[in-house]
Amino acid sequence: MRVLLFMVSLALVACGGASSPQSRAGSPPPIGVLITVEVTLRSEIEPNNNLAAADAHTMPTHGPNADYVGFGVVGTVNDTGDPADYFVFTASRAHVFTIQLCQPWIISNATATNSSCTPFDSSDAIDTSVAYFEILDQDGVLLLSSQGDTAAGNFQEISIDAGVAYYLAVFAEDTGGAAQGYQIETTEKVPLP
Repeated sequence: MRVLLFMVSLALVACGGASSPQSRAGSPPPIGVLITVEVTLRSEIEPNNNLAAADAHTMPTHGPNADYVGFGVVGTVNDTGDPADYFVFTASRAHVFTIQLCQPWIISNATATNSSCTPFDSSDAIDTSVAYFEILDQDGVLLLSSQGDTAAGNFQEISIDAGVAYYLAVFAEDTGGAAQGYQIETTEKVPLP
């Protein structure tokens, strides 16, 4: 499990006006408020090569230690032997989610000991010509794909409804026949000012 803490601070340069300490749903948190993001991280469980065998993941519970939540998976894909990994999850509230497909720093016994996925930076994403991800609805209908997306690449956002099963899939595009290690994180987007 990884917990990220962010202190929201912003220097106000404009003259006049006052800032209210309240925030509305979907708006940035008030200045000076500490927000937390909790991400559970674990290794993939094989076989998970199709929708029927999708590896199930649970989001942490919202509360005083988790304003925003998500899950991460460490795994490998291979364009010749293991071309796809599927995961299924359900969100506890409707929210915009950020999905990142990144290189894991260190893999020991198929578990990442650290992550190169950073919550606000897409520079560590795996190139979509090597591997990409898709989000599918509960019926397997494609909602989002990073395949061939050279602009956003493997760092994308999607609105997710609460209480509905979604599938997240990682695909090998061209790994040259070798295993491509990855870490994928699906996290509620933090509304920063």
